[in-house]
Amino acid sequence: MKGFLKTIFAVLLGMSIFTGVVIVGGSVALIGIIASASSGTSEPTMIDDQSVLVLKLSQPINEIGETDPFESLNSSFFPSKGSVSLQDYLDVIDKATHDDNISGIYIKGGTFGGSMPMALEVRNALRIFKNEGKFIYAYADYITEAGYFVLAEANKIYLNPIGGLEFNGLSSEIVYLKNFFEKIGVKPEIFRVGKYKSAVEPFMTDKMSAANKEQISSYLNSLYDEYLEGISESRGIKLEELRNISNKMLIRNSHDAQQYKFVDELVYEDEAETHIAEMLEVEKTSDISFIKYNKYKNAFDPRTNDIEKDGKVVVLAAEGEIIYGKSESGSKAITNVDLVKEINELADDESVDAVVLRVNSPGGSALSSDLIWRAVQNLKKKKPVVASMSTYAASGGYYISMGCDKIVAYPNTITGSIGIFGLMFNPSELLSKKLGIKTYAVSTGEFSNFQSPLDDFTKEDFAIIQQSVEEGYKTFTEKAAEGRHMNIDDLLKVAQGRVWTGVQAKQVGLVDELGGYEVAIKMAAELAGLEEDGYEVKYLPGEIDIFQEMFKNLEIDAQAYLKKSLLGEYSSETDKIMNWMNSMKGVQARVPYLEEIEGY
Repeated sequence: MKGFLKTIFAVLLGMSIFTGVVIVGGSVALIGIIASASSGTSEPTMIDDQSVLVLKLSQPINEIGETDPFESLNSSFFPSKGSVSLQDYLDVIDKATHDDNISGIYIKGGTFGGSMPMALEVRNALRIFKNEGKFIYAYADYITEAGYFVLAEANKIYLNPIGGLEFNGLSSEIVYLKNFFEKIGVKPEIFRVGKYKSAVEPFMTDKMSAANKEQISSYLNSLYDEYLEGISESRGIKLEELRNISNKMLIRNSHDAQQYKFVDELVYEDEAETHIAEMLEVEKTSDISFIKYNKYKNAFDPRTNDIEKDGKVVVLAAEGEIIYGKSESGSKAITNVDLVKEINELADDESVDAVVLRVNSPGGSALSSDLIWRAVQNLKKKKPVVASMSTYAASGGYYISMGCDKIVAYPNTITGSIGIFGLMFNPSELLSKKLGIKTYAVSTGEFSNFQSPLDDFTKEDFAIIQQSVEEGYKTFTEKAAEGRHMNIDDLLKVAQGRVWTGVQAKQVGLVDELGGYEVAIKMAAELAGLEEDGYEVKYLPGEIDIFQEMFKNLEIDAQAYLKKSLLGEYSSETDKIMNWMNSMKGVQARVPYLEEIEGY
């Protein structure tokens, strides 16, 4: 106990000192930023001839980017928490493609900061860049499976001689909690509809059901097929050979990676840069004009033209789990209050001809999903709406997409999961038998104390909640059938909470086309009757400013610091489970949130 109290005291003292440093350091940094901004110039950065754009592969990529004003400080006091939006990342590559002063791209690192579907978009952009006769060189100390999906497009891939490359397939591991809750005397009360609705399975059983194993095996193999086909196309290695290498994990070190032609040479970073110098025919690496992403983003844009465009297509990004109400500061979520407001504003904006709803969500609140669906219906009466599915658009994510005029998904998007569930926790045994706590309630009616977390559930309680879940499923499937122009019986065959990949979803009629931004935007423009190249594209909501959010989240950051100090490496896993459980308010439409795909 003394050791525990000593730890607590040390943590609190450390946090106090840390907070003081943050306040003082923040003031100094703020002054520096203001001074820098005031002394800066609005003129765009000019690019030297034969410049090389440097892309840091591990740069976090989201649908909605987050600008970090402290990033340029490169200080341990202010580690960067920023991320770039996928659209901005693609736009920078496209700008470099059309910039005569950019000769090549140098990709550093082997861990991709986005998801596999995002990697697919980046691969396509790099391929277009390369087809313009420009080079792409890549160097990494270690390469992950997702990272290699991007790096495979490079002309040359250099790997550290004592580095490594991961190539052993995808794996999905689920944490089962049934026995844990039994031991502590808490009973999960589960209500669900759908043979494959496995989001609550970890609370029902201590092993994977046959139905869940079937669907996971199906979509994992579909995802990996898409991955292997991409690698085969980029590196010219036969599919059968790739499968054998992966299944037997034949690549176990850097030399194996070179032997099987996954990388071109085993060199150190300085040697890789020497090869770039030779490519550019300059004497030494210091003569190479490297330009980083952030600097090039603000550089002169050679694509600028004065052609007037009459039409406008707006891409509205919706990212995160779906919750009811209004978003809290610091949280990335889709809420009915915020998203419905944005959708309604687009409906009333006469300058907007079409909308692309960009969805990246595993689902969440069924009520919030339905309110967003209704807003999409009202928007669709005034102008065409196309759903563009990103990494996830499943369950509630599918719910808000299914009412659009058309749906576009990546081949490796995770979607579907048309199902509903409810989850509550009954701690009566823990309280009464283990802790000796008893409660008494005085009520005016038979169900006045309905859903009290301190009482056992009666048969009537179960019946009421299960009926609500079944009604929610009926509503979900009927609206999905209507939106997809399918017979309800046909829709029910592909519902049942089953998860599909984009390729599979297209085969069963849940999406219309496979592709990303470009396909969805072009489709929306055509539905609006806009001529090709006769419209501008605007992306909303734009980047979030971390500086504005920072002071709102000091209490949250302090709690996280304390928790990590006490729990160490288990802190993040505890957060996942607790956040998942805390979000179970009302009937839910979401994919298995405790499930992780290793390598995805």
